[in-house]
Amino acid sequence: MLRSAAKLLPQCGAIARGSHQRRCLVSASLAINKDEPSQQPLNQSGSRFFSSMPSAPPAQQISAFPSIIIGPDTISPQGSFAEAQASFLEPPMDLVEEMLDKLIELKVGIVAHYYMDVELQGILFAIKKRQMELLQSDTSGKIPKFPLVAIADSLKMGDDAVNMCSQSKVESIICLGVDFMSESVSAILGKNGFSNTPVYRATQKHIGCSLAESAEGLNYKAWLNKSAAGKSKALHVVYINTSLETKATSSSIIPTITCTSSNVLQTILQASAQMGPEELRICYGPDTYMGENLVSLLTAVLESKWSDERIKRDLHPEHDQASIRALRDNTDVYPSGNCVVHHMFGQSVVDTVMNDYSDAYVTAHLEVPGEMFQIALKKSLVDDGVVGSTSNILNFIERKV
Repeated sequence: MLRSAAKLLPQCGAIARGSHQRRCLVSASLAINKDEPSQQPLNQSGSRFFSSMPSAPPAQQISAFPSIIIGPDTISPQGSFAEAQASFLEPPMDLVEEMLDKLIELKVGIVAHYYMDVELQGILFAIKKRQMELLQSDTSGKIPKFPLVAIADSLKMGDDAVNMCSQSKVESIICLGVDFMSESVSAILGKNGFSNTPVYRATQKHIGCSLAESAEGLNYKAWLNKSAAGKSKALHVVYINTSLETKATSSSIIPTITCTSSNVLQTILQASAQMGPEELRICYGPDTYMGENLVSLLTAVLESKWSDERIKRDLHPEHDQASIRALRDNTDVYPSGNCVVHHMFGQSVVDTVMNDYSDAYVTAHLEVPGEMFQIALKKSLVDDGVVGSTSNILNFIERKV
Protein backbone atom coordinates (compact mmCIF):
# COMPACT_ATOMS: atom_id res chain seq x y z
CA MET A 1 0.00 0.00 0.00
CA LEU A 2 1.55 3.29 -1.13
CA ARG A 3 0.36 6.51 0.48
CA SER A 4 1.58 10.05 1.09
CA ALA A 5 3.44 10.86 4.31
CA ALA A 6 2.70 14.58 4.21
CA LYS A 7 0.25 14.49 7.12
CA LEU A 8 1.87 11.67 9.08
CA LEU A 9 5.15 13.42 9.91
CA PRO A 10 5.00 17.03 8.70
CA GLN A 11 8.39 17.73 10.29
CA CYS A 12 10.02 15.68 7.55
CA GLY A 13 8.95 18.20 4.94
CA ALA A 14 10.36 21.09 6.97
CA ILE A 15 13.88 19.65 6.87
CA ALA A 16 13.81 18.39 3.29
CA ARG A 17 14.60 21.61 1.48
CA GLY A 18 17.49 22.40 -0.81
CA SER A 19 19.74 20.49 -3.18
CA HIS A 20 22.77 18.44 -2.33
CA GLN A 21 26.14 17.93 -3.97
CA ARG A 22 28.97 16.04 -2.38
CA ARG A 23 32.63 15.58 -2.96
CA CYS A 24 33.13 11.83 -3.43
CA LEU A 25 36.78 10.93 -3.78
CA VAL A 26 36.81 7.46 -2.30
CA SER A 27 35.06 4.02 -3.05
CA ALA A 28 35.34 0.22 -3.29
CA SER A 29 34.37 -2.93 -5.15
CA LEU A 30 36.18 -5.05 -7.67
CA ALA A 31 39.56 -3.20 -7.49
CA ILE A 32 42.34 -4.64 -9.69
CA ASN A 33 44.82 -5.91 -7.07
CA LYS A 34 48.03 -3.89 -6.99
CA ASP A 35 49.97 -6.85 -5.56
CA GLU A 36 49.51 -9.03 -8.64
CA PRO A 37 52.84 -9.07 -10.54
CA SER A 38 51.26 -10.11 -13.82
CA GLN A 39 49.38 -6.82 -14.28
CA GLN A 40 50.31 -4.54 -17.13
CA PRO A 41 50.29 -0.82 -16.28
CA LEU A 42 47.86 1.55 -17.91
CA ASN A 43 49.25 4.09 -20.31
CA GLN A 44 49.00 7.72 -19.24
CA SER A 45 45.43 8.12 -20.44
CA GLY A 46 44.32 4.65 -19.41
CA SER A 47 42.76 4.30 -22.85
CA ARG A 48 43.52 0.63 -23.43
CA PHE A 49 40.61 -0.34 -21.18
CA PHE A 50 38.17 2.20 -22.49
CA SER A 51 38.37 2.53 -26.24
CA SER A 52 34.60 2.06 -26.55
CA MET A 53 33.39 3.64 -23.32
CA PRO A 54 30.30 5.88 -23.53
CA SER A 55 30.98 9.49 -22.65
CA ALA A 56 28.93 12.18 -21.03
CA PRO A 57 28.32 15.41 -22.94
CA PRO A 58 30.34 18.49 -21.96
CA ALA A 59 29.12 19.91 -18.67
CA GLN A 60 29.69 23.15 -16.86
CA GLN A 61 33.37 23.72 -16.16
CA ILE A 62 34.24 22.46 -12.68
CA SER A 63 36.98 24.55 -11.04
CA ALA A 64 36.96 23.03 -7.55
CA PHE A 65 34.87 20.71 -5.44
CA PRO A 66 33.14 21.75 -2.23
CA SER A 67 34.83 19.65 0.43
CA ILE A 68 34.76 18.85 4.12
CA ILE A 69 38.09 17.90 5.66
CA ILE A 70 37.55 15.48 8.53
CA GLY A 71 40.23 15.22 11.19
CA PRO A 72 40.40 13.13 14.38
CA ASP A 73 38.48 15.76 16.35
CA THR A 74 37.56 18.45 13.85
CA ILE A 75 35.47 19.06 10.75
CA SER A 76 36.69 21.80 8.41
CA PRO A 77 34.37 22.75 5.51
CA GLN A 78 36.04 24.36 2.51
CA GLY A 79 33.89 26.98 0.78
CA SER A 80 30.45 28.46 1.46
CA PHE A 81 28.54 25.51 0.04
CA ALA A 82 30.45 23.05 2.21
CA GLU A 83 29.89 25.29 5.23
CA ALA A 84 26.15 25.19 4.61
CA GLN A 85 26.22 21.41 4.29
CA ALA A 86 28.33 20.95 7.42
CA SER A 87 25.85 22.97 9.45
CA PHE A 88 23.37 20.08 9.14
CA LEU A 89 25.72 17.44 10.53
CA GLU A 90 24.73 18.27 14.11
CA PRO A 91 20.98 18.97 14.14
CA PRO A 92 19.24 20.48 17.20
CA MET A 93 18.78 17.81 19.86
CA ASP A 94 15.29 19.02 20.74
CA LEU A 95 14.21 18.29 17.15
CA VAL A 96 15.94 14.89 17.27
CA GLU A 97 14.16 14.00 20.51
CA GLU A 98 10.82 15.21 19.17
CA MET A 99 11.14 13.18 15.98
CA LEU A 100 12.19 10.03 17.84
CA ASP A 101 9.31 10.37 20.29
CA LYS A 102 6.89 10.78 17.39
CA LEU A 103 8.22 7.70 15.58
CA ILE A 104 7.88 5.59 18.73
CA GLU A 105 4.41 6.96 19.49
CA LEU A 106 3.08 6.38 15.97
CA LYS A 107 4.99 3.10 15.48
CA VAL A 108 6.52 4.38 12.27
CA GLY A 109 9.82 3.51 10.60
CA ILE A 110 11.72 5.60 8.04
CA VAL A 111 13.83 4.16 5.22
CA ALA A 112 15.79 6.69 3.16
CA HIS A 113 18.10 6.34 0.20
CA TYR A 114 21.76 7.33 0.40
CA TYR A 115 21.07 10.13 -2.10
CA MET A 116 18.83 12.11 0.27
CA ASP A 117 20.01 15.63 1.07
CA VAL A 118 22.29 16.21 4.02
CA GLU A 119 19.50 18.12 5.78
CA LEU A 120 17.62 14.85 5.99
CA GLN A 121 20.55 12.52 6.48
CA GLY A 122 21.92 14.62 9.35
CA ILE A 123 18.78 14.43 11.46
CA LEU A 124 17.95 10.84 10.46
CA PHE A 125 21.37 9.64 11.53
CA ALA A 126 21.05 11.58 14.78
CA ILE A 127 17.65 9.98 15.48
CA LYS A 128 19.07 6.51 14.95
CA LYS A 129 22.08 7.27 17.15
CA ARG A 130 19.89 8.65 19.92
CA GLN A 131 17.58 5.62 19.82
CA MET A 132 20.54 3.24 20.18
CA GLU A 133 21.90 5.32 23.10
CA LEU A 134 18.56 5.17 24.93
CA LEU A 135 18.28 1.44 24.26
CA GLN A 136 21.45 0.78 26.26
CA SER A 137 19.85 2.03 29.46
CA ASP A 138 16.21 1.16 28.74
CA THR A 139 14.60 -1.09 31.34
CA SER A 140 10.99 -0.35 30.43
CA GLY A 141 10.98 -2.00 27.02
CA LYS A 142 9.64 1.15 25.39
CA ILE A 143 12.63 1.71 23.11
CA PRO A 144 12.43 -0.51 19.98
CA LYS A 145 15.39 -2.84 19.53
CA PHE A 146 15.81 -2.38 15.78
CA PRO A 147 16.52 1.17 14.55
CA LEU A 148 13.44 3.07 13.41
CA VAL A 149 15.56 4.91 10.86
CA ALA A 150 17.69 3.37 8.10
CA ILE A 151 19.73 5.01 5.34
CA ALA A 152 20.60 2.48 2.65
CA ASP A 153 20.58 1.54 -1.02
CA SER A 154 17.44 0.50 -2.89
CA LEU A 155 17.36 -3.18 -1.94
CA LYS A 156 18.41 -2.82 1.69
CA MET A 157 15.74 -0.19 2.23
CA GLY A 158 13.23 -3.02 1.82
CA ASP A 159 15.18 -5.40 4.06
CA ASP A 160 15.42 -2.75 6.78
CA ALA A 161 11.68 -2.09 6.53
CA VAL A 162 11.04 -5.80 7.12
CA ASN A 163 13.27 -5.75 10.21
CA MET A 164 11.48 -2.68 11.53
CA CYS A 165 8.17 -4.51 11.23
CA SER A 166 9.35 -7.83 12.64
CA GLN A 167 11.67 -6.62 15.41
CA SER A 168 10.41 -3.17 16.35
CA LYS A 169 6.72 -3.80 15.58
CA VAL A 170 6.23 -0.69 13.46
CA GLU A 171 2.86 -0.40 11.77
CA SER A 172 3.80 1.82 8.83
CA ILE A 173 6.88 2.81 6.83
CA ILE A 174 7.88 6.18 5.39
CA CYS A 175 10.02 5.81 2.26
CA LEU A 176 12.22 8.74 1.29
CA GLY A 177 13.23 8.12 -2.30
CA VAL A 178 11.87 8.00 -5.84
CA ASP A 179 8.77 6.04 -6.81
CA PHE A 180 10.41 2.73 -7.70
CA MET A 181 12.00 2.63 -4.24
CA SER A 182 8.60 2.90 -2.57
CA GLU A 183 7.33 0.16 -4.88
CA SER A 184 10.27 -2.08 -4.02
CA VAL A 185 9.88 -1.53 -0.27
CA SER A 186 6.17 -2.33 -0.47
CA ALA A 187 6.82 -5.46 -2.55
CA ILE A 188 9.54 -6.74 -0.21
CA LEU A 189 7.30 -6.16 2.79
CA GLY A 190 4.52 -8.10 1.09
CA LYS A 191 6.86 -10.99 0.27
CA ASN A 192 7.82 -11.22 3.93
CA GLY A 193 4.33 -11.29 5.39
CA PHE A 194 3.71 -7.58 5.88
CA SER A 195 1.44 -6.85 2.93
CA ASN A 196 -0.92 -4.85 5.16
CA THR A 197 1.81 -2.45 6.28
CA PRO A 198 1.31 0.88 4.47
CA VAL A 199 4.31 2.48 2.79
CA TYR A 200 4.09 6.28 2.75
CA ARG A 201 5.72 8.32 -0.01
CA ALA A 202 7.05 11.83 0.59
CA THR A 203 4.40 13.38 -1.67
CA GLN A 204 1.34 12.44 -3.70
CA LYS A 205 3.07 13.82 -6.78
CA HIS A 206 5.12 11.70 -9.16
CA ILE A 207 8.74 11.29 -8.00
CA GLY A 208 10.38 10.15 -11.20
CA CYS A 209 13.74 8.76 -12.25
CA SER A 210 14.91 9.22 -15.83
CA LEU A 211 16.87 5.97 -15.75
CA ALA A 212 13.87 3.93 -14.61
CA GLU A 213 11.64 5.66 -17.16
CA SER A 214 14.02 4.79 -20.01
CA ALA A 215 12.95 1.15 -19.59
CA GLU A 216 9.23 1.91 -19.75
CA GLY A 217 8.92 2.84 -23.42
CA LEU A 218 8.50 0.91 -26.65
CA ASN A 219 12.23 1.02 -27.47
CA TYR A 220 13.13 -1.08 -24.44
CA LYS A 221 10.42 -3.64 -25.21
CA ALA A 222 11.63 -3.84 -28.82
CA TRP A 223 15.19 -4.46 -27.62
CA LEU A 224 13.96 -7.25 -25.34
CA ASN A 225 11.84 -8.83 -28.09
CA LYS A 226 14.79 -8.78 -30.48
CA SER A 227 16.99 -10.47 -27.85
CA ALA A 228 14.34 -13.09 -27.08
CA ALA A 229 13.95 -13.92 -30.78
CA GLY A 230 17.63 -14.69 -31.25
CA LYS A 231 19.01 -18.21 -31.73
CA SER A 232 21.10 -18.30 -28.54
CA LYS A 233 19.79 -18.54 -25.00
CA ALA A 234 19.20 -15.08 -23.54
CA LEU A 235 18.90 -13.76 -20.00
CA HIS A 236 17.74 -10.24 -19.23
CA VAL A 237 19.60 -8.80 -16.23
CA VAL A 238 17.60 -5.75 -15.14
CA TYR A 239 18.81 -3.12 -12.70
CA ILE A 240 16.77 -2.90 -9.50
CA ASN A 241 16.37 0.83 -10.09
CA THR A 242 13.36 0.23 -12.33
CA SER A 243 9.63 0.04 -11.76
CA LEU A 244 7.72 -3.13 -10.88
CA GLU A 245 5.90 -2.72 -14.20
CA THR A 246 9.21 -2.87 -16.07
CA LYS A 247 10.27 -6.01 -14.22
CA ALA A 248 6.91 -7.73 -14.80
CA THR A 249 6.70 -6.76 -18.48
CA SER A 250 10.29 -7.86 -19.09
CA SER A 251 9.64 -11.24 -17.47
CA SER A 252 6.76 -11.81 -19.86
CA ILE A 253 9.06 -11.28 -22.85
CA ILE A 254 12.35 -12.89 -21.82
CA PRO A 255 13.78 -14.71 -18.77
CA THR A 256 14.64 -11.88 -16.36
CA ILE A 257 16.62 -11.56 -13.14
CA THR A 258 16.96 -8.40 -11.04
CA CYS A 259 20.36 -7.17 -9.84
CA THR A 260 21.79 -4.39 -7.70
CA SER A 261 25.00 -2.45 -8.25
CA SER A 262 26.51 -4.54 -5.43
CA ASN A 263 25.76 -7.93 -6.95
CA VAL A 264 25.53 -7.30 -10.70
CA LEU A 265 29.02 -8.62 -11.45
CA GLN A 266 28.46 -11.83 -9.50
CA THR A 267 25.02 -12.16 -11.07
CA ILE A 268 26.30 -12.23 -14.63
CA LEU A 269 29.30 -14.39 -13.68
CA GLN A 270 27.06 -16.99 -12.02
CA ALA A 271 24.50 -16.99 -14.82
CA SER A 272 27.23 -17.42 -17.39
CA ALA A 273 28.83 -20.26 -15.43
CA GLN A 274 25.53 -22.11 -15.01
CA MET A 275 24.27 -21.75 -18.59
CA GLY A 276 27.62 -21.78 -20.39
CA PRO A 277 29.39 -18.57 -21.48
CA GLU A 278 29.48 -19.64 -25.14
CA GLU A 279 25.75 -20.34 -25.17
CA LEU A 280 24.22 -17.60 -23.00
CA ARG A 281 23.67 -14.03 -24.12
CA ILE A 282 23.43 -11.52 -21.27
CA CYS A 283 21.10 -8.61 -22.03
CA TYR A 284 21.82 -5.88 -19.52
CA GLY A 285 19.61 -2.84 -19.04
CA PRO A 286 18.51 -0.19 -18.76
CA ASP A 287 21.62 1.61 -17.42
CA THR A 288 23.92 2.03 -20.42
CA TYR A 289 26.83 3.43 -18.41
CA MET A 290 26.73 0.58 -15.89
CA GLY A 291 26.51 -2.06 -18.61
CA GLU A 292 29.42 -0.64 -20.56
CA ASN A 293 31.45 -0.21 -17.37
CA LEU A 294 30.89 -3.90 -16.58
CA VAL A 295 32.17 -4.81 -20.03
CA SER A 296 35.20 -2.61 -19.37
CA LEU A 297 35.87 -4.38 -16.08
CA LEU A 298 35.94 -7.72 -17.88
CA THR A 299 38.20 -6.21 -20.53
CA ALA A 300 40.53 -4.93 -17.80
CA VAL A 301 40.78 -8.44 -16.36
CA LEU A 302 41.64 -9.86 -19.76
CA GLU A 303 44.11 -7.18 -20.80
CA SER A 304 45.85 -7.21 -17.42
CA LYS A 305 46.45 -10.90 -18.10
CA TRP A 306 44.94 -12.26 -14.94
CA SER A 307 45.85 -15.93 -14.61
CA ASP A 308 43.12 -18.56 -14.59
CA GLU A 309 43.97 -19.21 -10.95
CA ARG A 310 43.49 -15.57 -10.03
CA ILE A 311 40.21 -15.36 -11.90
CA LYS A 312 38.92 -18.39 -10.01
CA ARG A 313 40.12 -16.93 -6.71
CA ASP A 314 39.10 -13.29 -7.07
CA LEU A 315 36.16 -13.37 -9.49
CA HIS A 316 34.40 -16.72 -9.71
CA PRO A 317 35.56 -20.31 -9.12
CA GLU A 318 34.03 -21.57 -12.38
CA HIS A 319 35.58 -19.00 -14.71
CA ASP A 320 38.89 -18.60 -16.51
CA GLN A 321 40.34 -16.38 -19.24
CA ALA A 322 38.40 -18.13 -22.00
CA SER A 323 35.04 -17.95 -20.23
CA ILE A 324 35.52 -14.31 -19.20
CA ARG A 325 36.23 -13.44 -22.83
CA ALA A 326 33.12 -15.31 -23.95
CA LEU A 327 31.01 -13.57 -21.29
CA ARG A 328 32.27 -10.16 -22.34
CA ASP A 329 31.67 -10.83 -26.03
CA ASN A 330 28.17 -12.18 -25.35
CA THR A 331 27.00 -9.23 -23.25
CA ASP A 332 24.53 -6.94 -24.97
CA VAL A 333 23.98 -3.56 -23.28
CA TYR A 334 20.84 -1.50 -23.85
CA PRO A 335 22.14 1.59 -25.70
CA SER A 336 19.72 4.33 -24.59
CA GLY A 337 19.29 4.29 -20.82
CA ASN A 338 20.86 6.97 -18.65
CA CYS A 339 20.31 8.99 -15.49
CA VAL A 340 20.16 12.65 -16.49
CA VAL A 341 22.15 13.68 -13.41
CA HIS A 342 25.01 11.25 -14.09
CA HIS A 343 24.88 12.26 -17.74
CA MET A 344 25.67 15.88 -16.83
CA PHE A 345 29.16 15.22 -15.53
CA GLY A 346 32.06 13.86 -17.49
CA GLN A 347 35.42 15.10 -18.71
CA SER A 348 35.28 18.41 -16.81
CA VAL A 349 35.07 16.48 -13.52
CA VAL A 350 37.92 14.21 -14.59
CA ASP A 351 40.06 17.23 -15.51
CA THR A 352 39.44 18.81 -12.11
CA VAL A 353 40.31 15.60 -10.28
CA MET A 354 43.51 15.16 -12.28
CA ASN A 355 44.61 18.79 -11.96
CA ASP A 356 43.58 19.68 -8.41
CA TYR A 357 43.21 16.35 -6.57
CA SER A 358 45.86 14.13 -8.09
CA ASP A 359 46.84 12.72 -4.68
CA ALA A 360 43.25 11.99 -3.60
CA TYR A 361 41.49 8.66 -3.47
CA VAL A 362 38.98 8.47 -6.33
CA THR A 363 35.75 6.49 -6.36
CA ALA A 364 33.20 5.85 -9.07
CA HIS A 365 29.80 4.25 -8.92
CA LEU A 366 29.08 1.80 -11.72
CA GLU A 367 26.47 4.24 -13.06
CA VAL A 368 28.89 7.07 -13.91
CA PRO A 369 30.04 8.02 -17.44
CA GLY A 370 33.00 6.13 -18.87
CA GLU A 371 35.63 8.84 -18.48
CA MET A 372 34.87 9.14 -14.76
CA PHE A 373 34.87 5.37 -14.37
CA GLN A 374 38.23 5.28 -16.16
CA ILE A 375 40.05 7.46 -13.66
CA ALA A 376 38.70 5.53 -10.67
CA LEU A 377 39.61 2.17 -12.19
CA LYS A 378 43.11 3.44 -12.90
CA LYS A 379 43.43 4.54 -9.26
CA SER A 380 42.14 1.15 -8.11
CA LEU A 381 45.19 -0.53 -9.64
CA VAL A 382 47.26 0.81 -6.73
CA ASP A 383 44.46 0.77 -4.12
CA ASP A 384 44.01 4.53 -4.39
CA GLY A 385 40.44 4.19 -5.59
CA VAL A 386 37.64 1.81 -6.33
CA VAL A 387 34.60 1.28 -8.54
CA GLY A 388 31.36 -0.21 -7.28
CA SER A 389 28.12 0.46 -5.43
CA THR A 390 27.38 3.09 -2.79
CA SER A 391 27.91 0.56 -0.01
CA ASN A 392 31.22 -0.44 -1.62
CA ILE A 393 32.23 3.22 -1.59
CA LEU A 394 31.37 3.59 2.08
CA ASN A 395 33.26 0.42 2.97
CA PHE A 396 36.33 1.74 1.15
CA ILE A 397 36.11 5.04 3.03
CA GLU A 398 35.87 3.24 6.36
CA ARG A 399 38.88 1.09 5.50
CA LYS A 400 40.99 4.07 4.48
CA VAL A 401 39.95 6.26 7.41
